[in-house]
Amino acid sequence: MFGVYPFMDAKLEDFEPVFAKLIELNLSEPIDFDQYAAPFFPVAEDLANQAQEEETSGDVTKASELYLRAAALYRIARFPVPRSPKQKEAWERNKEAYAKGGRYLKPPMIEYKVPHTHALPGTTEAESYIPICVRRPHSIKAVPTVIQIFGLDGYRTEFTPASSLFTDRGWAAVAVEIPGTGDCPALRQDPKSPDRLWSSLLDWLEAEDWVDKKNIVAWGLSTGGYYAIRIAHTHKERLSGVVAQGGGCHRMFDPEWLDNVGHLEYPFDLDHSLAVKFGYDDVETMKKGAQKRFSLLESGILDQQSTRLLLVNGMNDSIFPIEDSLLPLQHGSIKEARYIPGASHMGEPAATKIILPWIEQLVHISG
Repeated sequence: MFGVYPFMDAKLEDFEPVFAKLIELNLSEPIDFDQYAAPFFPVAEDLANQAQEEETSGDVTKASELYLRAAALYRIARFPVPRSPKQKEAWERNKEAYAKGGRYLKPPMIEYKVPHTHALPGTTEAESYIPICVRRPHSIKAVPTVIQIFGLDGYRTEFTPASSLFTDRGWAAVAVEIPGTGDCPALRQDPKSPDRLWSSLLDWLEAEDWVDKKNIVAWGLSTGGYYAIRIAHTHKERLSGVVAQGGGCHRMFDPEWLDNVGHLEYPFDLDHSLAVKFGYDDVETMKKGAQKRFSLLESGILDQQSTRLLLVNGMNDSIFPIEDSLLPLQHGSIKEARYIPGASHMGEPAATKIILPWIEQLVHISG
């Protein structure tokens, strides 16, 4: 098993026949995503069948591994965003396999449907719930809780390695998706929808007896870092600290930047994927209006006071401009930051080794 993003819970041998088929297909842009997704299914189905057999025989540890390996294949089949019928089917199968494998982890991965009590009336938000994945250590006392805010292509069904980092330290781990991704109910085109999302989630968490209400930390990844910067300001009284890793805030929406992101670090069509995520019909429409609508600088969010906020990224980021990681330092509350020379988007593998001690210290101070 290896944990290189986005191949968490995967084995290389599972992907070798898939990649061989993709090479044979020699897909070119514009990619037929149904054709792209199809080769993942036979291997994933075989693993899921093996998992069911192991489950029936009573070997739940092996069953868990096989279900999670199947989920990894379905994850890459729907990558980066499920936009074709086959990719949407892969997303549904990914959730099913991940739930089956996750329940046998120690501690188990449990999915909750959180009431969206702050949903905007008269919209689809009001008819929905917030799906989250939770792992928490067996404890008779309330424990520090880390909310992992996922990104553009990262969903709650790839939480195994990250959640283990938290539970191994005695913390609870919560995975949540951002507007326009996964099953997030928040309106993707409404810049204020995440505020309602976080209010509903935090209300629910604060009512749970296993949550140490003085030690709730949010950690946003990539596009989730954009939402981390925002929540650090909008919900500053309810969080002991926030990490924004690789997040944008203003220049990520600049038309000139968007003209070039499709030819840099990201392996797929980042500009189109962002347009889908933020609720635009096409990239050109996004370029005309996204910065004014979603910029945290334009909205004045950055000039507000925040909770403790750690900004982390690689200096050579070409997913979002590194200037966006620097911009919050020039506004509002004093922030903390670490930028890794020579590193790409997110700053790994150095970043996590910086972030975890920061959270450990934060939890110790708050406790």
